[in-house]
Parts: sequence; structure tokens; C-alpha cells
Amino acid sequence: MRIAFFCTYAILTLATFLVLGLIGTLMAPHWQIQKNTTRITVQSKDTTIASKLTVPAHEGTYQIRQTPIKIRLTAKVTVHALVREPIDAPADRPACLLMQGAGTGKSSEVFGDLASSMASAGITTLVPDKRMDDYTMFHRNYVSMAHDYGTSFDILKRWPGVDAQKVGLYAESEGTWISSIMTAQRKDIAFTILTSPPVYSGRQQMAIAATSYFKTAGAPLALTRDIPKLTALNFSVLGLDYADFDSLNYISHLTQPTLINYGTRDLSMPIEQGAVTILAKAKANNNQNVTVRYYDANHQMRIGDNMALPRLPLATGYTQNLDDWINGIASGTSAQDWKTPMIAGSQPNQLYAVPPRTTAGLITSLGQLFALMLFGTGLCVIAFLLGVLRSIGKSIRRSIRRQRNKGQHLQSQTRMQSSMQAQVPVSTNFSRPLIASMWITGLLSIASTLGILGYVIVVVSQALTLQQDTKFLSLLWIVLRVASIVVILAFSWLCTQFLNPLLVRLTGSEGNEPDEISHVFNGLQRIIMLCVLCGSALLMGSLAFWGLY
Repeated sequence: MRIAFFCTYAILTLATFLVLGLIGTLMAPHWQIQKNTTRITVQSKDTTIASKLTVPAHEGTYQIRQTPIKIRLTAKVTVHALVREPIDAPADRPACLLMQGAGTGKSSEVFGDLASSMASAGITTLVPDKRMDDYTMFHRNYVSMAHDYGTSFDILKRWPGVDAQKVGLYAESEGTWISSIMTAQRKDIAFTILTSPPVYSGRQQMAIAATSYFKTAGAPLALTRDIPKLTALNFSVLGLDYADFDSLNYISHLTQPTLINYGTRDLSMPIEQGAVTILAKAKANNNQNVTVRYYDANHQMRIGDNMALPRLPLATGYTQNLDDWINGIASGTSAQDWKTPMIAGSQPNQLYAVPPRTTAGLITSLGQLFALMLFGTGLCVIAFLLGVLRSIGKSIRRSIRRQRNKGQHLQSQTRMQSSMQAQVPVSTNFSRPLIASMWITGLLSIASTLGILGYVIVVVSQALTLQQDTKFLSLLWIVLRVASIVVILAFSWLCTQFLNPLLVRLTGSEGNEPDEISHVFNGLQRIIMLCVLCGSALLMGSLAFWGLY
């Protein structure tokens, strides 16, 4: 009998390993992040921008005046804004609306250095607050935001001293998605500046950003390979519809003179693919007036740290180049009228290519992944609660029996107990090994699931701060792998115990020895075991998603 038991245990263990490995493979999408092969070559290391035409002013030419204003976006929504303008500058001067990226909101806290530099070069600037009443981590409507910025743009066109034909846009990061909508829909925009533009959808861009960050943090290869699984998921359970915003549909209509800026230390953006794509889309519209500059800087065009930290200085020459390019465009500079190369600066090296598609594997949504973890944990908790209720019920029944037997003769009670033992040779309790097996299986399944979630959080936090601790992360990963293997061993042992009565009947050993497990399949005991088994199976499925098998 013991040989049959251990043979069954070995077969179940091997089968569980194979099934979970297969499930993990099926959960993976049919694509992986590839090395980038799209290259762009700078024509000069010098980022200076100069026009052959006469440019009226440069940075520092004028004193500036700052005016706070309010902009009414709707009947119920008004935002604050700051206008910076040159004092005593010509009346037909250019102007620029500055549009924020993610992570900022107040006009008083952003673009102070950029807007002041532009104003000192004779360019009127407007920096409005970002409208936050319909902007959250889970919901962002870029078309609606473009409409709001359009209101600010119209105010800037009418501002005293501004030439309405020379008003353009400056946008950073997420803001470039919004500006691309505006340049596609409005032909009164004189120019557009795209700084650190994602170009592609947020889902595609996040795939290469996460891969770059995880590699930098020293995350194990198995976890890095999970990135396509995550980025391919449908996030509708949280909202996040903006992850699939198709900016290329709008960039395809780019006809305005364009300046593209990237930092070569920016790990999150397609610094080569993005520029090549914009150049191609503009060329398709017969727009040759596209300038590209690469700075040895981070995502925010700042130097001193690869992270976007506060109070870091801008890259050398960045503000001067912005001013000179805007004034050059306002003076009528065409693609042939630039004295400096169209593509210049530090040579970029984009490590990973933006995936052309982001289709999902067996698990298609975040809701499905959450369901695996929540239902699995819930079933294990239900098993625990049922076990507690069963223990309480048994205690109550024992107490009632003691009350009924109170006062009876001890000898009579002994004969009755002996008679009961003769009639019921099987214990109605779980054996201690079986209880231990259920506890180990359930608790370790839950602990491993929580452990991998905590591990991912640690990796993400280190990646976002560009910290590298390969040894620490590798050690934690080994611990999680060992724990997940122990879960399989405990799960298979519990399954074998569950099948033990069947083995007894099949081997013909029934009745030869007391079978302590046979009562497990009666009533509440059966439900408890099934809850532990099903809950652990679901949790192991979620562990397979993370590549632990």
C-alpha cells in the first residue's frame, strides 16, 4: 500500500510540474522585446541651432513681465495660468503655449526656466494649469485635454503684441500626445516642439521602458520576460483606456515645422525609433522642416542624474536652442534655410525596439489575473473558516455528550465507549500529517503569491529609481522559486491523501488496516480538502504567470 501511495505521489508531483510549466508557456504572448535595429546618425555633436535668416533676438535680450491669469475652460472649470512676455519687444512677436507631461499640474511649478528664457528672447509664453478634475491615474481623455489646451491657445493668439500667425506649441512627454491631436486638427498652429515624445501608444512604450528599467535594476531574466505578459493585459478593470491611445494616427497629419528633442540617457522613450517615425510621417506630408536634437540628458532634458529629480539644471544650450529655433521659424526659416544640421547632438543608442503588436497570451486581462489570486486565496480562507467551525461544532457536541453522560455509572460508560469503538474503527478527525499538509499547502500558496507581488513591487521601485542590486534580487528570486516548488510538493502530497481511499480499494487492501483518511470524504471534511486543493491550484496558476515554474 505504501508503495502505491508514494508512486502516486511521484506521478502527481511530476504531472503538476509539467502542467504548470505548460500553463506558464501558454500564458506568455507570442512576442518578446527585441533589440533595437532602427538607427539614426547625428550629423554633428554640436546641438546649436542657427538660421541663415536674420533672427530678431536671442536669450537674455529682454527683461520679462509675468502676469497670472485665469482661463475658463467650461462653465464650472477655471484654471490658473502664467503669461511671461518680453518688455518693449516688437508688437509682431511669436508666442508659445507650453504643455505639461505626466506628474505635474500647477503652472507655478513647471516650465519656469523654459518660459522665462523664451520671454527673454522676445517670445510670449503661456503656461496653464493642467485640468485635474477629469485627469487621474486610471482615466485620461487626451482629446478632451487637447480641446482645453485649445482654449488656452486661442487666448495666447489674442494676447497683446503677439502675431497670431506665429503661435506654436511646446510639449513634453505625455503632453506630446495631446499636442499631436492639436496639430492634426488645427492648421493655425505655426510650429510644434516635441520633447521626449513617446510617439507610440503607452502600452508599446511601457514595454521597452519596463524592460530597460528592469535590466538596469538587475532583475532576473525570468521576471524581465514577464514584461510582455503584463503590458499585453487588458487593464479595463482599472480603466487605463489611455494606454492604447494611438498617437500615430495624429502624427500622420504633421505639417507644421517641428523640433524633436530627446535625452540620450532616457531609458523610457524610443529615442531613435520615435525620431525616425516622426521624420517619416512628416515627409509623407511633404514636411521637410523637422529638426532633431539629442542631448546628453535625462527624460526631462536635465543633467546631473538619470532620474527626473527636482532642481537639476537643464542640458547645456537647451533653452538657447529652443529660443533660436522658434525665432528662426517665426522669421520664415524653411528646411533649406538652416545653417546647422537637421539632426545633431549626442549619438543616441536605443537598446530595445518598440513591439509592433502587444497581443496577450492565455491570460488576456488584469481582471483574470486578479481573479486567479483572489479566488485562490478566498478558497483557502474558506477552508480555514470551515475548519474552525468544524472544531467549534465538535467541541459543542463533546460538551453535550458530557452533560448527557453525567451521573451515569463509570462502568456502564466504559462499556458504551468500548461498544462505540468496536462499531467505529475509523477516527472522525483529520490526522496530524493531513492537517499539516493542508496548512502548508494553503498558507505557502498564499505566502508565495504575496511574495511574488511584493517582489515585483521591489523590482519596480528599484527600477524607477535606477538602483541596481542584482545579487539581492537574484537571492530573493531563488527563495521564491524554492517556495513555489515546496508548494507543488505539498499540493501533490495533499492530492495523494485525497486519493488514498481510492488507492485502498484499487489495491484490495481495504479492511486490512484502519483507514484514518476514509472519513475525509464525508461531509464537511471533503469540502475543506477540496477548498484547499482548488484554492492552491488557482494560486499556483498565478505563480506560473510570473514564470516561477
